[in-house]
Amino acid sequence: MRRILLIGQPNTGKSTLLSALTSAFTWTSNYPGTTVEIARARALIESEVYEFIDTPGIYNLYPSSLEEETTEKIVLEEDYEAAVVLIDANAAERGLALVLSLAELDMPLVIAVNFWEEAEKKGLRIDRGRLERILDIPVVKINPVKGTGIDELKRRIKEARSPKINVEYDDHIEAALANALSCFENLETKLSKRGLAVRLLEGDPLVMKKYGCRSAEEAHKWAIEQGHDPYRNIEETRAGYAARIASSITRFLPAPRTRLSRLDLLMLRSPLIGGLAALSFISVMIVMTAVIGSILVDVLSQLTEPLFNSLNVLLSTKGLPGYLALSIVIALKAQYIAAVPYVFIFYVFLMFLEDSGFLARIMIWLHSLTKRIGIHSKAVIPILLGLGCSVPATKASRIVPGRKQRIIVISALAFIPCSSRAAIIFGVAGRFLGAWAALTIYALGFILAILVSKAFSKLIRAYEETVLVEDVPPLRVPQIENALIKSWLRFKYFFLIVTPFIVFGAIIYALLDYYALAPIIVSPFKPLAAFLKIPPALLIPLFYGFLQKDLVISMLAAILGTLDFPSVLTNKQIMIFSMASTYQIPCIIALGAMCRETGAIKAILLWLILYLIGLTVAGLYAALF
Repeated sequence: MRRILLIGQPNTGKSTLLSALTSAFTWTSNYPGTTVEIARARALIESEVYEFIDTPGIYNLYPSSLEEETTEKIVLEEDYEAAVVLIDANAAERGLALVLSLAELDMPLVIAVNFWEEAEKKGLRIDRGRLERILDIPVVKINPVKGTGIDELKRRIKEARSPKINVEYDDHIEAALANALSCFENLETKLSKRGLAVRLLEGDPLVMKKYGCRSAEEAHKWAIEQGHDPYRNIEETRAGYAARIASSITRFLPAPRTRLSRLDLLMLRSPLIGGLAALSFISVMIVMTAVIGSILVDVLSQLTEPLFNSLNVLLSTKGLPGYLALSIVIALKAQYIAAVPYVFIFYVFLMFLEDSGFLARIMIWLHSLTKRIGIHSKAVIPILLGLGCSVPATKASRIVPGRKQRIIVISALAFIPCSSRAAIIFGVAGRFLGAWAALTIYALGFILAILVSKAFSKLIRAYEETVLVEDVPPLRVPQIENALIKSWLRFKYFFLIVTPFIVFGAIIYALLDYYALAPIIVSPFKPLAAFLKIPPALLIPLFYGFLQKDLVISMLAAILGTLDFPSVLTNKQIMIFSMASTYQIPCIIALGAMCRETGAIKAILLWLILYLIGLTVAGLYAALF
């Protein structure tokens, strides 16, 4: 089996290319030692099996984020034959800078130029033949959505080779490199020793750990003593080479400004219009998720109702084993019939926003709001990630400089509903109270995130004035198939991880209920139930949900013995329970991520404070409405 890496900057279409190359089932797994998911898929090309590995998007090999660190680990350590480097024709210079950093390592490469049709409409034409002659490697223009160039790319992967270009640095860098190269004496590597020495001189932590020696440290120190920053000098030289190549292969054609580009410019320049647009997109996504999800739930309920009725009749006469089995059936039905459709639809909309380019714009539009709140501009990135999952969002807080700012971001995430909490919002409040209830919980969550961030920022004096520099991809028409595939890849953990917890929780509660132990366990917490004005039994799914929020609906159904929650709860109790389950650190995994980012003591203290705030808000709603 021949392994091929797919490498490229964010928004260059790697996931779409992976689907086009393989047309097969794609599976994901966490890269060893990280929480970063790597997608893999296989294809038969000219009677040979190829495995394509979709690496996380990177701007360069220097690891400034967990994603870039993971990609560099794959480049340094994985067993592969070549790499396909994707370049966005709209930003060829940046893509070529990445190509040059890989070329220095003597990696066999093939360049795939994506979005070339889009670039030509803007007046940019890439001379593929000239680029191929300059680098002496295969260059293919592709459109993975339409399938253009995919067959040619498959054929030419076998022609992958190291680019014939040498980046020459200033004399002081070359002198330092000569000393750094001594680290590789009597050492065999699959990558270029000079390329690795360049990375040593840059101070790349991964390469330093793997190949570093005293000579490299002394060379780095010597360059600094001479008044030079090795990292900056190397990056600027590489960027200069990339700019010259990009200039020689780009032809400029007249391109009229479109209405869409004028509208885009207006929203980017006007904080008020951009902010309203961002809130509108998020609101529409929430309402549409509630409406479409409700339709799917109704259809699935009608299709499966005869089966569940038969199981109910069969198991209700089988004593304790039947009681346990029935509890499991009710819990699984609540999860996969009443909750999962909402989460999947939510992910599809989120992928549409990402693929269309609007997700990046929402981040830019909300930039001005962050200044008023008192948080770093880059905090918008982990906050938006928090709509998917709080764990990677917590880890993404590393992009925000300063430990205090990271604490602010992590605190805000307690009130930004992740996809697991979205199941509760849509599957309980939205399902039985209407889309207004889901929208209200989301809106109040964002308001709480703003208020807590502002209060904490002033309390610990964490705010710093900064400038946001972010890539804004062109607006594109998202592809339904691609959005569905990406949604499934992010969604399938429900079936692999959550199901055992659902079964375990259902069994535990069934045993407690069968032996009448549940009232004894919740008895000490009755004052909390009275404060929230909910039945004490509802505290069990409220607390158990801390293991994993995906379990809440199934546990709630197991406790109530029905999926028709309004038959045993008032509308007000449904709303209060949904709010209390939403406004908190979502799960024990998220708490673990907090402990790694802030330290165990600070994380636990922060968790308690945020948990009390969430319960207080739900209690105030119970008292006022």
